[in-house]
Amino acid sequence: MKERIFEGAATALYTPFSSDGIDYDALGELIERQIAGKIDAVVILGTTGEAPTVTDKERAEIIRFTVSHVRNRIPVIVGCGSNCTKKFIEYTNLAKYCGADAALAVTPYYNKCSDEGLLRHFMEADNACCFPTIVYNVPARTGLKVKPSVYEKLSELDSVVGIKEADCDISHIDETFRIAGKNLPVYCGSDEMNFEFLKRGASGTISVLSNIIPRKIHDYYYNFKDNYRNAKNNDDILLEQLSGLLFTSVNPIPLKTLVGHYFKKGNILRLPLCEQPAEEKEKLISDFDRLLKEIKNQ
Repeated sequence: MKERIFEGAATALYTPFSSDGIDYDALGELIERQIAGKIDAVVILGTTGEAPTVTDKERAEIIRFTVSHVRNRIPVIVGCGSNCTKKFIEYTNLAKYCGADAALAVTPYYNKCSDEGLLRHFMEADNACCFPTIVYNVPARTGLKVKPSVYEKLSELDSVVGIKEADCDISHIDETFRIAGKNLPVYCGSDEMNFEFLKRGASGTISVLSNIIPRKIHDYYYNFKDNYRNAKNNDDILLEQLSGLLFTSVNPIPLKTLVGHYFKKGNILRLPLCEQPAEEKEKLISDFDRLLKEIKNQ
């Protein structure tokens, strides 16, 4: 298997926006909370980071700030995917030159592509950038599903060093581990599926929930690794329920509701995303608080 960029839990960071830009004080605090919580890597400018609403100037500033603030304590992975191959290469080179450790590349969306087009998309970036890249499959967002046989071919590229799998179809997950898991680290890309991935030998998770409880998600991975089990326990069930609350609306809307409640800053959304209605917020916070207390009381 190729060398892993990280093992354990990486957090897909939200982007703390201000009324006129990026709240870098809040971003710095977010990074420090993650490192204090023993998180193993951070992922910036992904879906949770509302990357489509970030300008190119802001993108460069966010990468530089994060790399500088992290100071090599943990890997920094940058969302670089695009449905334009030239843009994907541009974003990947930017991450490389800013000192990040790897790229996370969502597959082309909207225009989508054939299997051959997908292979050529990553081959072009491999030739142009030669930068470690984790392929991100999230068909619910992109309308494109990466076949395990395509992963096998992608694993032959030097730059492709992992898979973030967010397809929750069990047969697809099983086939991905069978065909590609020998060569590439596989990371869970859906918090509610962590148990299913870990029992199949995943190298870790790229988590939204760890924005709120980084230490718990970090410990969950290593406790599972040290004490493998094939059946869910109460901890698994409670964490799945917590994860489900983060997806009661489009990610990261519920997350930012909780960010506002727990951290009091960094919770501004950019259109077209907008705040939940007051009654939804109240229910989310109440349910999340209740489940957190159950976890702490175990």
